[in-house]
Amino acid sequence: WHPTGDLGRLDEDGFVWIDGRRRNVFITGFGRNVSPEWVEASLESEPAIARAVVYGEALDSPVAVLWPAARDLGIEALGRAVREANLRLPDYARVGRWMVSSRPFDADSGMATPNGRPRRDAIASAHGALLRRTPIDNPDIHEAAP
Repeated sequence: WHPTGDLGRLDEDGFVWIDGRRRNVFITGFGRNVSPEWVEASLESEPAIARAVVYGEALDSPVAVLWPAARDLGIEALGRAVREANLRLPDYARVGRWMVSSRPFDADSGMATPNGRPRRDAIASAHGALLRRTPIDNPDIHEAAP
């Protein structure tokens, strides 16, 4: 009854589930609408990933900027976590490329609001190479193996 901009659903038991925000939904290059919060939740359910921010507007597959749960986690551990998260997602929502954030997702770094919500524009600006549609020869960007 009140237009909040939240995307949600009622389950068979009458519980309300919030799946994302209407303004964050992106449309992939194949025309699929994807709520990034849904993909981010799958990534963040992996113990190796503390925070994830996903983009995908007009891209062939979603891309993710990750912040590891521990500074000493290697790329291999994060790659395994992305692969595991992708197994729970349909093909159109699976992360194709990812990279580790240059800064933590917090207010001090400017990557999040004071209440902890990611500042998507700031994160995209800091990690723009990941969002380019052309082939990338950048050692910081990783392909999510099937």
